[in-house]
Amino acid sequence: MKKFFQLFMLAITLVLVSCSTKEKETADTPPNSEPSDTYPRIEYDLLSHWDDEDNIDSPAFWQSADEKEAIVMATSKERHNIFVYDANNLKLIKQVGKQGKGEVEFDRPNGIWVDKDYLFVCERDNHRIQVLKLPEFSFVGFVGESELKKPYGLSLHQTKDGNYQLFVTDQYESETEVYLPASSLNERVKEFSFNIKDGKINYNLVKSFGETTGKGVLWIVESILADTLYNRLLIAEEDKNQNLVKVYDMNGKYTGVDLGDDLIEYQAEGIMMYDCGNGEGFYFLTDQDYHALNNNTFHIYNRKDMKYIGSFISDKIHNTDGIWITNQKFGKFTNGALFAVNNDGGVGIIDINKIFTKLKIKCN
Repeated sequence: MKKFFQLFMLAITLVLVSCSTKEKETADTPPNSEPSDTYPRIEYDLLSHWDDEDNIDSPAFWQSADEKEAIVMATSKERHNIFVYDANNLKLIKQVGKQGKGEVEFDRPNGIWVDKDYLFVCERDNHRIQVLKLPEFSFVGFVGESELKKPYGLSLHQTKDGNYQLFVTDQYESETEVYLPASSLNERVKEFSFNIKDGKINYNLVKSFGETTGKGVLWIVESILADTLYNRLLIAEEDKNQNLVKVYDMNGKYTGVDLGDDLIEYQAEGIMMYDCGNGEGFYFLTDQDYHALNNNTFHIYNRKDMKYIGSFISDKIHNTDGIWITNQKFGKFTNGALFAVNNDGGVGIIDINKIFTKLKIKCN
């Protein structure tokens, strides 16, 4: 009887331990460890080495005119430099720059942009845009050192007269709070005009803007995309109570149009456009809903009429912040690719053909 009692108590103990373990697992693990099947999954093509301590934020792509060299560059907020990868295999080639305030030195670089053979890097804590010449990464100049306070994202294009039109989001805050009074948010976006002559930059601040009343107020800003053909600025609103992309015109007025307000679950992040030519194309929006789905979602809208097209998730590229898209052919990517930050520690590439095929869309 004593032996039976001991065995009985042992069994009870094992059951209690098992229940306790299950309770702990339920509390500590995400409720959904697999990505949602709401949207189709698309396999990645390439992934770089991953290290969470690198704190990668945003990627950009550059290819030489002869198409012999193609690289992916990504900002590292923790290393205060630029990671440079071979675009054909995502092997790390080198790191450019170091922490500092001088030339080819950075302090928490965030947004990044490429236009022809120039690289533009948004430095949050040096409150400036730094311009480098590619592919040598030689210093060209700074934009906005006196005007920017806490810049995050940028979008630019070259105008017909050879000058550049640059839009920068400025997430300035007070020392004690992130949420400032709406009346003080009239400088959330800054527009600059500049040119590059004889290897030097000449720039001026054109205007600062941001709605101070109504739905168009820009509470927390980061990514921005300018579509000059349709007179649009797509601005990611990262306020946790909104989760959408607000559409302004390029004169600085809110249009009343929002994208993703009924789709984005967690946080609006990267915004880019796939250009089909002739005014056609697609806007890609990043929904960084990592905590909800253990993944993130990419939503696609028609460029011309801004109607929703479809969404997808990646099988391995998670917790995406910045993105970049090219329609250029390089390597095996015949119609370009999507470049996306992978969980703060690396970069991934998805063939644009896979996305178009999966969602049954195409350029007209």
